[in-house]
Amino acid sequence: MAEKGRLQKSMWNLIGGFSYRLLSMLTAFVVRTIFIRCLSEAYLGINGLYTNILNMLSLAELGFGTAMVYSMYKPLAEKDDEKLSQLLRLYKRVYTIMGTVILVLGLALIPFLDVLIKNKPDVEGLTFYYVMFLLNTVVSYWFFAYRNSVLHADQKSYIVSKYNSAFNLIKSALQIVVLLCFKNYTVYLLTQILCTIAENIALAVKVKKEYPGVLQKKESELPKEDKTRIFRDVKALMLGKISFVTLSSSDTIIISAFIGVNWVGLLSNFTMIVDAITGVLTQITSAISASLGNFFAKEDKEAGFQLFNRIEFMNFWLYGFSSVALFVLLNPFVTVWIGEKFTLSNMIVIALVIRFFVAGYMNTCQTFRSTLGLFVQGQYRSIAVALVNIALSILLSKPLGVAGVLFATSISRLLINMWYDPWVLHRDGFGKSVKPFYIRYSWRIVLLIAVSVLMTMLSKLIFAGGITILRFALMTVLTAIIPNLIFLAVFFRTEEFRYFCVLINEKVLSKFKKQSIISD
Repeated sequence: MAEKGRLQKSMWNLIGGFSYRLLSMLTAFVVRTIFIRCLSEAYLGINGLYTNILNMLSLAELGFGTAMVYSMYKPLAEKDDEKLSQLLRLYKRVYTIMGTVILVLGLALIPFLDVLIKNKPDVEGLTFYYVMFLLNTVVSYWFFAYRNSVLHADQKSYIVSKYNSAFNLIKSALQIVVLLCFKNYTVYLLTQILCTIAENIALAVKVKKEYPGVLQKKESELPKEDKTRIFRDVKALMLGKISFVTLSSSDTIIISAFIGVNWVGLLSNFTMIVDAITGVLTQITSAISASLGNFFAKEDKEAGFQLFNRIEFMNFWLYGFSSVALFVLLNPFVTVWIGEKFTLSNMIVIALVIRFFVAGYMNTCQTFRSTLGLFVQGQYRSIAVALVNIALSILLSKPLGVAGVLFATSISRLLINMWYDPWVLHRDGFGKSVKPFYIRYSWRIVLLIAVSVLMTMLSKLIFAGGITILRFALMTVLTAIIPNLIFLAVFFRTEEFRYFCVLINEKVLSKFKKQSIISD
């Protein structure tokens, strides 16, 4: 029954997450297309740069949210409303402080904006726009954001996804109207701020209805030993957060400062596509992460190890296929979408796709480390990754330009995270040797390279006469079929593949068969 409940909640989370991400992708493309048509290209670079600067400032969150969600697994399972109430009050105080810290740090950064913008565009009000970006980040901390954590911990992320989808649709519709009617960047950003506030308030009301007992408990304080444990985990997570944000956001800042903000705008069209794909794929691990916390609270290490192998296999298949698709279709898609002048060199595309795959493939290890509570182990390696990334990015930006900055991020992860994280997970989480994982990972990479080379040769034949909508559609169909057929031929005998076949047959196909019998 417990397994059925976990699977059911995971499926709801997965469906909700996928729906939200797909809707976000569609609306993002529509808004970006109108954005490019209604505002100058300079705004693209500014939009991308300020977004990543504020992502860097979100380091103030220090991984506190992850630690809080982890700390809620046990009281939720035991229906301990008093402990949940204590945790939420602590979370509220910390988030209020975080929002204030981000505001102060953000304002302090204003005198240095000129240093971060090389080849400054002819756009008035750059500082004012930055302040609006800053306010949008700050209000997300001040307006009840802490309450969402209980939904994630209780395997109800689909509720958050539902609200995200609704308000994302509202925001996109309003921004489209603003762009078409006013062509005004200020009103565009103001719409974003108001929708952020409205979404947080709506979710807060929903949480209050879902957990009335939690929010109405007396003002008892969280025991000191619980606070000590949480802040110990936060210390370890803080270092991981520094690494993650540095790797994901510093590229844009370095490109702007050392190469030119115009490149940020061109790259942002590609990163929007890649981030959208990443968002859809990470919904799988996000959907099951809370269920994993419940799983490890009740199952043994051997069962957990078997589950890890299955999810790691699924993660490789999804990110491997997506990497091949992005590599052969990114530039053709941008050509069809907004024009050939917005495309990038093959070297930059290769660097971007490698960064996507390395980060995504490691997502399984990171998810299992969090759900197993392995926060302290290897905590300082994150600082090393961040420092290596910044140094390599600056160094490689000179000879290789934008591609060098992107390659630096992947190299940093490969040098440290790619081998260390699996080792810690196997040693401390499962009590297993990591050697089989390394061997399996190595030959899978060889397979992925071979498939990528094959599809590249095929794409050259398809697009030999130029890129058209018809040829792009043909290449998209071939890309959807051929890599997956190759993966199928290679993996169909494995235990992991058979497990998912059985799962799909029992949980999906059997339901369709039953419905078909009933309708007949």
